[in-house]
Amino acid sequence: MRIFIDSRKNSWHIISMKRTAKRTTDTKERIIEAFWRVAREHGSPVSVSRLRSESGLSKPDFDSAFLQLAAEGTAYCAPHDHALRLPAAERDELVADGRGIYYVSFSLRGLNCWRRQPDGIWAPDRAA
Repeated sequence: MRIFIDSRKNSWHIISMKRTAKRTTDTKERIIEAFWRVAREHGSPVSVSRLRSESGLSKPDFDSAFLQLAAEGTAYCAPHDHALRLPAAERDELVADGRGIYYVSFSLRGLNCWRRQPDGIWAPDRAA
């Protein structure tokens, strides 16, 4: 039993924890990068389904990182007001938090006013 408990002799659990933390950070960064790519073309907020497809992440990885960004206060995630009335296929495209709330869109906090720039790209207006 000691070989599994003593971390000095068997640090596999620490290495595993580091990999999980790095993967979580990478998935959150991929979501934010995907947000910027979509938002510059279409404006903010961005729908969850478009953001998931742009990020290239699997649904479980995306949903977990999405909810972490919301919990940290980095992002504002808008809840759907009647998700249970949607067909199951459409509801599966949303992010569920496990408490009955389904999120439909994503935007970064602090970006209150977006304007179309002369080159046609949407960007936050810092002066607003």
